[in-house]
This record gives sequence, C-alpha cells and structure tokens, in this order.
Amino acid sequence: MTSSLRQTPRTVSHAIALEILRRGARTYGVVGNGNIYLASELQLLESPYTDMRHEAGAIAAADAHYRATGDVAVATTTYGPGFTNALTPLSEALAARIPLVYVAGVEPFVDDTLRPRAMDVDSLGILNALKVRTIIAGPTSAEAAVYTAFEFARDARQPVVVAVPHNLVDAQLEREAIEDGVAHELPVTTSLTDTAGADDAQRAAESIIEQLQNAERPLLLVGRGVVESATAVETKLLGDRLGALFATTAMARGAVDSEWSLGICGGFAQRGRLETFRAADVVLVLGASMNLLQMRKGTVFNSEAKILRVDWDPTPKASALRAPFIQVDQLHRVPLEQLLPVMLQELGDADSAGVTRDKKTWRETIGQIPDAEDEALDPGCFAERGDDGKLDPRHVLRRLDTLLPQERSVVTDGGHFLGWVGKYLSCPDPQATVLVGGAIMTIGLGLSSATGVATARPDRFTALISGDGGTQMAMADLGPFLNAASQGAGGALFVMNDAAYGAEVHQYVPKGLEEQPMLLDEVNFAEIGRAFGVPGLRVSEPEQLADGGELAQFLADHRGSACIVDLVISRVPVADFLKE
Repeated sequence: MTSSLRQTPRTVSHAIALEILRRGARTYGVVGNGNIYLASELQLLESPYTDMRHEAGAIAAADAHYRATGDVAVATTTYGPGFTNALTPLSEALAARIPLVYVAGVEPFVDDTLRPRAMDVDSLGILNALKVRTIIAGPTSAEAAVYTAFEFARDARQPVVVAVPHNLVDAQLEREAIEDGVAHELPVTTSLTDTAGADDAQRAAESIIEQLQNAERPLLLVGRGVVESATAVETKLLGDRLGALFATTAMARGAVDSEWSLGICGGFAQRGRLETFRAADVVLVLGASMNLLQMRKGTVFNSEAKILRVDWDPTPKASALRAPFIQVDQLHRVPLEQLLPVMLQELGDADSAGVTRDKKTWRETIGQIPDAEDEALDPGCFAERGDDGKLDPRHVLRRLDTLLPQERSVVTDGGHFLGWVGKYLSCPDPQATVLVGGAIMTIGLGLSSATGVATARPDRFTALISGDGGTQMAMADLGPFLNAASQGAGGALFVMNDAAYGAEVHQYVPKGLEEQPMLLDEVNFAEIGRAFGVPGLRVSEPEQLADGGELAQFLADHRGSACIVDLVISRVPVADFLKE
C-alpha cells in the first residue's frame, strides 16, 4: 500500500481512488458505467471496497460505518437510476448529520455545464433541492475535490457528493492542476457553512449554571453530540455535582454510565419512568436534535419545565431545517468540548468560595430511579405471548438480550418493533446502537446498514433486528450482509415477523381504514438463507427462547458465522411511541 500512495495520479478516477486510499476510507459501491473506472482503480490500489447489490445500500452502509466507528466512509454509484436509487439514504444521512463522501456518476460535462441524456436526470438540480453540498471532479480538480469533500463532511457532519461526469471518468489529469490543488465547485455547489462562530462559552456556562443551581429537579438529556465531542466524562461529572438525573437519546444510550439515568428519552422511554421525566423543572439538552420521537410528540416533559439547549452546528442554515419539536427557552450555540470544562470550573470556583446548597438534590429527594416497568402502568408487559397466542415481542427482545453475546452491535431497521429494541436489547456503548432511517422515518435500510456495521466492527457480533416488511424491502443486500456477518465475531438477521406493516395497522385500523393493504403474506424467513448456504431457525414458542433452549443452542452452533432467525411475533401489543 505504501508504494501505491506514492503513485502520481493519471486520470480522474485514479486521482479519486488515490485520495480515498490516502484517507484509509472504505468504499461501499454498486458498479455501473458511471463509476466502473473508479471501482477498478480502487481494486488495483487494494483500497478497502465492499460490493453492495443496491445503490441505496451503498449509501446506507457508508452511513452505518460512520455510526459504528466514527470514521468517514465512501459510497459510490453510477448515474441516472443508480443515482436516484441512492436518494432516500442520502436524505437520511443529511437529516441525521452523518458525514460521508458519495462519489456519484452524473451527466456528461460539455461546454461548462452538465448535458443530460435520455437515461440521465438533473443530478445537480436534485442535490440542490436536497441541500446536499456537491463538488464536480474533473481533470483540473479530481484530487482536490475528494480532499475538500472529506474535510467538509467531517467538519460539518454532513454527506458531500463528489460528482463525476460520465465523459470525464477516464480523462487524463492536467498536470498544472495537480500542483494547484484547488477544488473547483462548478457549476453548482450548495455551501451552508456560517462563519459567524460560536457563542461565548463563559457567558453560556454562567447562564446555564444559574438555571441549574436554582432548579429543584434538574435533568441532563445526553445526545449524540456528547458522544462525538468525547465529553461524556465531563457530562457525568456535571450531573453528579448538581445531583441531577440523566437521560439519553437512542443514539447516545450508554454514553453516561450512572445509576441515576432514566434511560432513553421520548418515544422509547420506559413507561415506569415517564412521570419522573415529567417532574423535571429544568432540562439541559446536550447535543440532541429534540425531534418528534425524542420529545414523545411534545409530551415527555412538563409544559412548565424550562428547556435549555446546547447544540453546535457549523452549518446553521441546515440546522434551521432541523428545528426542535418543542419550544426551547435558551439556545446556546457552543461546542460541548468548550462549554463543559468551563461549567465544571465555575462549579469548582463556587465550591472554593464556600457557596453551599440549602436544599436537597433531586437524587436525595427521590432516593432511587423508579422501576422501568410496572404491570399496573402497562398491563401485559411481562407476558410471554400476545392475546393471539404468538410471541410477545417484548418477551422476545428480553430473551435476546440474555442470549446474544454481550460484545455486540445492535442494528435496527425501522418498523413497529423499533419501539421495544432500545428498551430491552442493551448495547456496550453508543456506537453499538445503529439505526439508519430513523431521522426521516424510512424502513428497508436494515440489511445494508448492518453490512456496514459488520464490515466496520468484525470484532463484535452484529445483531440486525428487522421487521418482515423491511426485510423484504431490503432483500437485495441480504447477500452482502450474510457475507460480512460470516467474518469475525459473526452475526444474525433476526426478523420480527408479524406478517404486517405493524405501525400502519396500529395507527390506521383504529381510525376505520381497511386493514388488508397493511397485511403481508406469511413468510418463513428461516428458509431464505439456504441459497447463500446460511442456516436458519424459526422461533414461535417461549420454550425455544429459554436458557439452554433451541435458540441458545442454534446460536452456539453457529458462533462466528452468519445465521437467520425468524421470530413469529404477535401484532397485538402496541409500542408506546404509537400509543401517544
């Protein structure tokens, strides 16, 4: 590889591949006319490359790769239909603030503009409508385009598209441009960077501390921003100094290891702890989007609670598109790695000055965190079966939590079952929780995102939890997932099979809509791996989930390889995020 890095770039595709290699980035791709030269160059350079089967899967896998590791990955597709197939996961990456570099084939570049053919679409028009930054790579800018894309993606936490016109994929580089190293963002680029800068950390710290010290029941809501800024230790120290309670978003669960954590906030919150959430009088939100699900459609906090939000987004115009679901009383735009040390210093200065509290902390008042579940609050929550006799999904996930290896990544597709995964299936750290699709509420990205996770973290068992509808939607990338999961610690596809689009059933059948379009044919997913040489097991009885039972033995027999488990679940229980 060292000798490859010393190569002088020759063509546009060779230059792009060299810059990807220098970054040490993995590429996920589906080849076509628009990117076949790039794929070939990556292969010749021995740059890490994973073949996907659907263009949406290439983007989703690169997205998940970042979520599992913090390393920016690359996706690549051809032009036209290959490009349009990638738009849903690209929208997800933008909404979720996931940095990735998407090298996309686009229309030919002629006379300083892109010239669509019959099979093309207006690629730059679409990308501008999505507000995705786009850089054209050509003979005068290929290396610099990729360099700029990686830098912007990382700093702005956004996907960036490197657009490669079809007629330039094998064009020779212009030698003077190589020395120039300037990325020419022509003819269109969408730049959302604001140079106004952050708020003053000292003033923000003083204001926030005053509110928290005056609070009777302070709560710290920890988001993914805490994880990405590596400030979990400081966050825990802050909460401990204040006697505050903690909660996390789904993507930050496990970030703060404390007996005083209420767990996940919002639609995935434990029912037994909702009243405690609603008792908070001051909530400090650290690096969380405060979207509809995190805010439980506006019901997770008391309407009288004062909400203080800290969120640093270097692209505030994009941030405006992600406005919080509820009203914020104070917004502080400052990086957490700057703010939290100042806050701890302020609290330390107060202690040194002999300032003492004249009231009990919230922790002292409540004594302990309430139980997560309560039969009185949620009748049937401990049942093994639903009223229809099929397995209760809550029981299934509790048992999986016990039976699966503790060193695991939990990848979740979208669907009704999603409301229980965060409650019952634990993870060793925040990067072990991967949910691609949640930001825009899409399903069908599970198999491809699990491919990215299994590839990025082969040291961990990859548990993909997917619904029957989402699994069938994503089937194109079953092969890549099973191949990736066959390496390292192994992995499994667990299909939560209720023979329905369960979320739609529970939302719209009660409103009088016809149920039939929401139902799916019965499928035995345990059989679908046979064509790939992968074993499967169908689980429909509680005894199969017992310690030492059939599932435990099946997983033990296939440790370190891939397998499929079809879980026949009841569609009677309704997840909380659909109830409220």
